[in-house]
Amino acid sequence: MHEATLAENILNIALEAAEQNHATKIFKVGLTLGEMAGVEVEALTLSFDVLKKNTPADGAELVINRIPIRATCNKCGKSFRLANYNFFCPECDGILILKSGRELLVDFVDCE
Repeated sequence: MHEATLAENILNIALEAAEQNHATKIFKVGLTLGEMAGVEVEALTLSFDVLKKNTPADGAELVINRIPIRATCNKCGKSFRLANYNFFCPECDGILILKSGRELLVDFVDCE
């Protein structure tokens, strides 16, 4: 379960940001997470909730912004939101080039 490792890394980033800003309490940690990032949100949230106990992030909320899978055809140039992993253009059978959906990054740490 790599979600526990991800949660640990997210927590470490948040704790480091709090320390750099001389903060003693973390209220929220914002995360951008693509639908194709291969992360189970429930497992990530559970892991984060367990790991944050007895730290400045105890009680902090993990705010997740999900990014849809979007791709553009290399042949006709049309853009599509993908519901599955079919990377062939439904218009012209060109190959779809991934534009979004694999993101995984900490956007913000709300601390005081």
